[in-house]
Amino acid sequence: MKNFCKRTIFRIPAMARFLPVYLREMTLSNLRVARDAFRKDPHFTPGFVEVSLAGYDPLQQWEAACLITMTPGTLAVDLDESSGILLVHALYLGAPDQSRSELETLVRQALGDPQP
Repeated sequence: MKNFCKRTIFRIPAMARFLPVYLREMTLSNLRVARDAFRKDPHFTPGFVEVSLAGYDPLQQWEAACLITMTPGTLAVDLDESSGILLVHALYLGAPDQSRSELETLVRQALGDPQP
């Protein structure tokens, strides 16, 4: 419990920096999905991408999956806790490597760098 409280207190400044970034991403995603929902020919390019969460503990992996799922257009489908691989379905999967990099950056901004 003591470690949890200590870790939480140190995470408050990081979360304060992350919150505006996440709200911006969520707003842009909402607008993009809504725009395509009303188009005659939506520009969806759905697909799956694997995101590495190796180095994060199981609670952090779960938090990352929830953050990704709450962003419109992305859905965490499966989490392999032993390998730290999160399978994500994205409505707009242009280049898989770019999408993977963007999601891993979002996770690092939220949770910090993974432990080696």
